[in-house]
Amino acid sequence: MRKAFTLVELLIVIITLPFVAIVLDRLFLALLIDIPRSSQLVQENTTLLNMLQQMQQDIDRAKQLPSSFAGQTASDKLFLIELLDGAICYQLENGFVLRRQLTDNQGLEGQYATVWSLPNTVIQWQFWRENDKGYAVEIKTYIKHKLRKKWQKKMPNSYLYFTGVF
Repeated sequence: MRKAFTLVELLIVIITLPFVAIVLDRLFLALLIDIPRSSQLVQENTTLLNMLQQMQQDIDRAKQLPSSFAGQTASDKLFLIELLDGAICYQLENGFVLRRQLTDNQGLEGQYATVWSLPNTVIQWQFWRENDKGYAVEIKTYIKHKLRKKWQKKMPNSYLYFTGVF
């Protein structure tokens, strides 16, 4: 006697196979798209936190947060930190944050000490000033994330850093 599948068994498999495929589709979608995308968000947020930690260290050593230094003017894309021996410049440029050490005569030709790649991150800073001297900066950040053709704000944060010397 030959062993084989009966017609009823084959029909049951054919009917249940699409339901199993629908359930597994969400699992494969999560494995192939959602997990790598979430990993990229976490990686970019980690890079942002590293940049903010360096910025906090620079602000802690700051004499003040000037509105201009060596011919450069602070703006929404340029952030200046005056130290005892020069200045540090943070500049937002095409998805990168550039950190340079400046001297009185150098301007923006200073060497890049560090470059952070933050292509999907929005960084906004606002200076707190008294008598035209900056003593603190408020920094707001978030990561732009496209999900199903809609842009979303992920990991929004706000930071407030005071200079080490008032």
